[in-house]
Amino acid sequence: MKLCEKIKNCKLCGELPKLIENNIQVGTTPFIIIGESPAKDGWIESKRAFYNTKDKLQASGRVLEKLLNNIGFSINDIYFTECCKCIIEDRNKLENCSKNCMPILLEQLNDTPCKIILTMGLHPTQALLNKKIQKYSNYVGKEFDFEINGRKFLLLPIYHPSPLNPKGYKENVPIFEKLKSIIANLRCV
Repeated sequence: MKLCEKIKNCKLCGELPKLIENNIQVGTTPFIIIGESPAKDGWIESKRAFYNTKDKLQASGRVLEKLLNNIGFSINDIYFTECCKCIIEDRNKLENCSKNCMPILLEQLNDTPCKIILTMGLHPTQALLNKKIQKYSNYVGKEFDFEINGRKFLLLPIYHPSPLNPKGYKENVPIFEKLKSIIANLRCV
């Protein structure tokens, strides 16, 4: 069964609307960025991560674009998906929905050529690390190794690049510099 069919047919979170088409943005980077859950006015409408329906970068996309430009990439280069495939307006449901979507997310990750995963927020980070995180800032910018079906990945949590988040740009700059170094070392191996 195709991944989009699995997402469409899943009822673990009830009848929440889902991001079925373009549930992953394919890119050229050696990393994938994983958000928490699609926003109903985001790429579920535009079919492009961080863009609105008028083909304009949304506010978080502009911050992320600046971070990516600092290390020689563009938002159009990235692989991107969400931990949850449902549109979740009640943030209290994010943890449970993240667990429910984990088999689909793992399949997506295994199907990409990416070796590095940037998690954008608490829920994708704790879902992939399979542990309850009390203080997200203790994990941000640190490297974690894990495997999916024997395939090794490096997980690097980042702050959400929202302009409303005081850490969204400034605190992510050194993390993206670290990412640049990790990518350079990957290319040397």
